[in-house]
Parts: sequence; structure tokens; C-alpha cells
Amino acid sequence: IFFRAFYRFMWSRSSVVCRLGITTPWASSRAFTITKRDDLVKANRIMVKLGSAVVTRSNGAGIALGRTANIVEQVSHLQGAGREMLMVSSGAVAAGRQIMYNQRALMRQFEAEGRPSLPIPSRPILMHDSSDLPEDCKAQECAAVGQSSLIALYEAMFKVYGMGCGQILVSVPDLMYAVPRRATCKTIEKLVQMKIVPIINENDAIEYEPAEGDGSVPIDIADNDAIAALLAVELKCDLLLLLSNVDGVYTGDPADPKSKYLPEITPAMLQSGEIEFSSKSKQGRGGMESKVRAAQFAADNGVAVLIGNGLEWRNIIDLMDGKPGGTLFTTS
Repeated sequence: IFFRAFYRFMWSRSSVVCRLGITTPWASSRAFTITKRDDLVKANRIMVKLGSAVVTRSNGAGIALGRTANIVEQVSHLQGAGREMLMVSSGAVAAGRQIMYNQRALMRQFEAEGRPSLPIPSRPILMHDSSDLPEDCKAQECAAVGQSSLIALYEAMFKVYGMGCGQILVSVPDLMYAVPRRATCKTIEKLVQMKIVPIINENDAIEYEPAEGDGSVPIDIADNDAIAALLAVELKCDLLLLLSNVDGVYTGDPADPKSKYLPEITPAMLQSGEIEFSSKSKQGRGGMESKVRAAQFAADNGVAVLIGNGLEWRNIIDLMDGKPGGTLFTTS
């Protein structure tokens, strides 16, 4: 049984390695720069950022299990092929919101039917009155409830492919200062060396005061896009994949027929002002403007960025294989 399982694992690794053209799976490729799509297959350390529109349902309550499982499968295959995979994932608030909705519905049912008859042992059931739950739960409460649910889901999915994952909750003020930022990166780096997939998310359960920082971070850290870009630079990633619910960057709103898809963006195009940004998704805080700013920061600091559609089946593998799609920000 052991040898059959080992054979299947090695076969899956070799098939992905061959498809992506990797000749030395465990060799570091951080010495090169990505200047075109054909270079994407050489990227070794890859950070995948999943936006709220990718991992959550359209109503904003609950995790989109099919899409999330599809992404975990692709990340696992790349990890098995020798890549160093890191993830930045939203979704804790949505997961918590679903639990809150279910809890509220249960409380209303108890109110309508009365407290149920008690089985043995016949002791009073401690029930919280529904007034304890606010009419509109804040994101902080939803995140606190949903964080454990989200990481448990990731853990179960990665375990299917024999992979381990670890949760890293980061505080935005901590990232604004060099010392705690280095400590955060040290933990993440150790997980990567142990072949564990770090799953990073902002600690939305704690409301914080804006911090000026020590001047070591030139980018405004306002969402997971900026967090992903900053950590990708600090951890010397070769590639940052920013996945959302659109195919890439357009000259205007993607819903506008006059908008043109941009397969590549140069600094000159950003400075010219010819690109307009559509509104953010109703599940997230960032939007396309946030992603482009994060991508520009990462590319200026040596990390290639690809903004792509995370809703399409096996899109990560296709993009890494050099197929058309997404918008590429090169390092030069």
C-alpha cells in the first residue's frame, strides 16, 4: 500500500513537472527576472492571493467550496512539482457571516417553538437570547467566528493531496514596522522550508488604529492586495498571482463593450492615465485599482505580478504554462 501511494504521488509530480517544463524541481530560480509570459514556467517561489470574490459565494455568506477546492488542487500540484507555494486568502468574514446567519435562524426557531423538551439529564439548557446577536454583525465578529472554520477547511482540502498548511494572521500595524515585519517573514520562511503552505490573512477580528510606521513601507497597507505585495517582496517571491473575478485589467469597466483587455501593463501606461478602474466587488474591500497599485509596487521591487481570473477551472496551471490570460506586470 505504501509503495502504491508513493508511486501515485511521484507520478502526479512528474506529470506536472513535464507539463510545466521544470527540469530541476527543487532548484531556486530567484536569480532570474520575468520579462515575458514564457518566463512564468520558471518561477519557483509563487504567492497566490485569493480575493473575496473568488473564495466566497455571490451572496457574501459562506465559502465557495468548488472554486476553493479547485485552487487548492492546483496549489498542491505545483507544490508537489517542486514549487514553493504561499497563499494570501480572504474569506474569514464570509465564513463567519454564514455561521452567524445559521445561529440567528436557530435562535428564531427556538423562539417560535419554545424551548425544546429536555432529554436526560434534565437540566436547563443555557440559551442566549437572540437580542445578544446584533442586527448587523460587524466584520470583526464574523472574522473571529470564521477564521477557525476557514483554516479547518483549507487543512482538510490540502490533506487530500498529502500537503500541510499553516495559518498566519497578520496585523497591519505590525507590517508597518521593520522589526515585527521581519519576525512575521521569519515564521513564514520557516514554514516554506518545511514544505508547509502558509495561508496568510489579515487579522480582521481586531480593529486597529492607523499606524504611521517607521517609514520602511512606501505602500499604503489597506487590504490583502497590499499585504500580498509587501510580503511577496519581503520573501523574495518570483511571482505574485492576484486572482479575482475578472479576466485581467481593462481600459475601463469590463462590463463596458468599449473597454479593451490589457494583456500587459507598463509603467508608462499607468502614468498616462489611460486606465480606469471599475468598482470593487461587493464581497471585498480592494477592487481593481487596489490590485494594480499593489502589482505596480511589487513589480517595481523585483516581483512579477499576474492579475487573473480565479473563477475559471485550473486557471493557475494554465497561466503558469504560459497560456493567454490575465494581465502581466513584469519586473522590467
